[in-house]
Order: sequence, then C-alpha cells, then structure tokens
Amino acid sequence: MSFQFTLQKVMQVREREKNQGQAEYQKAIDQFEKVATKLYELLKKKESLEERARKQISVGTSIYELQQNQNEMMRLQQEIQLHQRETQRARDKMSMKEQDFLQKAIECKKYEKMKQLKENEFIEEEKRKEAVQMDEISIQLFAKR
Repeated sequence: MSFQFTLQKVMQVREREKNQGQAEYQKAIDQFEKVATKLYELLKKKESLEERARKQISVGTSIYELQQNQNEMMRLQQEIQLHQRETQRARDKMSMKEQDFLQKAIECKKYEKMKQLKENEFIEEEKRKEAVQMDEISIQLFAKR
C-alpha cells in the first residue's frame, strides 16, 4: 500500500500560489529596477547640466543661454521629483510583493513538513504491521512443530 497524503490537492494549490507570488515579486523587482534606473539617468543628466552651467558661467555666456539652462534645470528637477515618487511607489510595491511571497512560501513549507511527518508515520506504521505479521508467522511456524 502506497502513501497517500490527504491534503495533496491543498498543497498543490499552495504551491501554485507560491509560484505566482514569486512571479509577481520578480515582476515588481524588474519594475523597480527600471524606474530606479530612469531616476539615476535623470540625476546624472542634472549633474552634467549643472557642470555645463558652471563652465558657461566661468567662461562667460549670454543671459539667454543662462535662462535656457535654468529652464532646463527646473524641468529636469520636476521630472526627478516625479520619478522619485514613482521609485518610492515601486519600492513599496516590491516590498509588499516580497512579504506576500514569503508568507506563501512559509505556508507551502508547512504543508510540505506536514506531508513529510505523515509519510514518516505511515512508514513507521507499515514497519510495525510487518513486524506483527512476521511475529504471527513465526508463532504459527513454532506451533506447527
């Protein structure tokens, strides 16, 4: 007689939920990396724009070019602020998905542990039954002599 875990279907559902949670977590990580990379690029662009403005001031430039630089700097600053909020939202979502995934993984582990314990109990019971049968056979053989 082979071992049949009574909660096998529940365990399979939990396993699918865990895998889905892991996929969602990975998707959230990818989204966060994408948004954070864009923010990094904007910050680098702002840094180079500031450097260019300092050089223009030291060399001397027209007021029009300074105004253009200032406008570009303000636009870039607004875009950076927007991406900072977006990055924070992506970070929060990633953290939430991680917690969800970890919870599902723990739940899945519980069922795996339960299955292992039940299987061990089954094996021990089978060994006990086999020992009882062997005892009965040896008693019968002894009684026939």
